[in-house]
Amino acid sequence: MRLRNKLSLLAGSSILIIAPCFAKPAVAADDDHALTNVSGVTAGMEDGYQSAGSSSSAGTSYAGIGYGDQLLTDPITLYKVPNFDFGYHKRTEGKSTFSLIDSTGDKRALIVKDKNGHLNWTVTASLGENNVNNSQINSDDVSISFNKSNDGAFLKTATLEESSNYDPAESSTIDGLQMFDQGANISTGTSEVILQRNLNNSNNKKDSLAVMTSFVPTNSANLNLNQKYQPYTADKYVAPITWTLNVTN
Repeated sequence: MRLRNKLSLLAGSSILIIAPCFAKPAVAADDDHALTNVSGVTAGMEDGYQSAGSSSSAGTSYAGIGYGDQLLTDPITLYKVPNFDFGYHKRTEGKSTFSLIDSTGDKRALIVKDKNGHLNWTVTASLGENNVNNSQINSDDVSISFNKSNDGAFLKTATLEESSNYDPAESSTIDGLQMFDQGANISTGTSEVILQRNLNNSNNKKDSLAVMTSFVPTNSANLNLNQKYQPYTADKYVAPITWTLNVTN
């Protein structure tokens, strides 16, 4: 078998983590009554009266209000995460920065579906270790940087109706949305915020929507590997990217 004397550079999005940052209530909603199954409240009298008991001068009743889990009825979900393929190369090219290979349509995209529309959230990305056995490429020598300037990543939004099309966002901060800082960089064991929604500003619309960060442009992400650390023989670097959705109020 003849081996190609080339270097293969890939980063696969293989792990999804959804981590809402909420303390869960001690009890679930039983019906539309907050006092149902509460100790001391007479069953069937949640909207009625309590017996004052044996004393004619004192009695105890209860007041309550309950809330449903809005992330169950109106969830925020990490829908799609992108793979980053930086192609095959030779050390003799003399390069230390590598662009993505061509992609079409909206295949290489990060998508969050926000059916809630009233909570803040962030999506972070972190880079793992090279998982290719006996590879000469050290994970600590590799990083991935992100670009949103000309010919870089960009935002698209859509309604949550069936067959709704994603259209380019008119502003990078539309509806409280914001992408990564220009030049954001991830390396082994580090993470960066890639996409977020912040609705604390009263001017931001609190609407449900689907949002996409498109990485279709080849310059939207770059893999960085100094030439002096690149192998001469056939080798490959493949590492997982962990995408984490965190929801806050």
